[in-house]
Amino acid sequence: MIMTDLFNRNRDGSKELEDLTGQWYASSPFRLIETEIRFATDEVARLVSQEVVKEAAEAYDEDEKPELVAAVRLPVACLALMRYAKLSGVSHESTGRKVKIDDNERSPYEWQIDRDDRAMRERYFRALDALYTYLETSGNENWKASAKRTMTGESIVRNIQEFEAVYPVDGSYYVYYLLQALVIERQRAVIGPFAGDKWASIADGSADERVLSLARRAAILSAVIVAGTRWSLEVFPIEIARRFSPTYQGNKSNRVATMDEIDWYVGNLKSEVKDALTDLSALISEEKVDPKLLPVNDRRNKFFTTE
Repeated sequence: MIMTDLFNRNRDGSKELEDLTGQWYASSPFRLIETEIRFATDEVARLVSQEVVKEAAEAYDEDEKPELVAAVRLPVACLALMRYAKLSGVSHESTGRKVKIDDNERSPYEWQIDRDDRAMRERYFRALDALYTYLETSGNENWKASAKRTMTGESIVRNIQEFEAVYPVDGSYYVYYLLQALVIERQRAVIGPFAGDKWASIADGSADERVLSLARRAAILSAVIVAGTRWSLEVFPIEIARRFSPTYQGNKSNRVATMDEIDWYVGNLKSEVKDALTDLSALISEEKVDPKLLPVNDRRNKFFTTE
């Protein structure tokens, strides 16, 4: 756990959380959520680098760089509140778990909890997107030097615009960077061996744009296929997840019922990858063919030779 404080500078952490999210009461003791804040800080740091979070924490302590501080704090707060909500549905006492209900309140139904969990998760994803967008547009040096950002230098998909030209992700930098590792994995496993001698020019971006376009298409769609079969749909914002399964609602009760839909969607993507590779192969072969008549040929002969 990295020791960086983004809240409670003046022992007023609960008021800060209330002002930032509207989902925490200023009268609630900050110590109740402090551990989740630290866990969430670590998780966000893994996504955007410890250096970025440390910079934000130092700026928060010095009351500087308000845009950076706000951009980092919001996803931390959203994630901490989401995790805390999952733990606070019941109380843990010496006699066991208890559900406390007064005269004016009652426990929510499971579907209501599922809906609220989903809404809180979506807010966290939006907060992450806002953070990534800020880091991309502000030219933050710690972000540009981070492992996740420099990773794009290994990818044949260098920016979110190239990615969305193949597979729209609603402008989500979170999804873009989430899938970049798989794009790199698939280009090494599939595109590189398939392209052969042509791979070097594809990798450095000097190949013909038609070749690059087909290579990116195959790599991106292959990455989406792997993500859909290897990961839980919960790692995606709901609108992206529903492309795999239109009936998916973001909760456990519907997950098993959507497997046929996921298989159908993945099957379509595999067909698109196959088509892209076929077109790429034809284009590469076309570039290699350059027949020339030798000057010793005679037009009166029935045959001619090529070099």
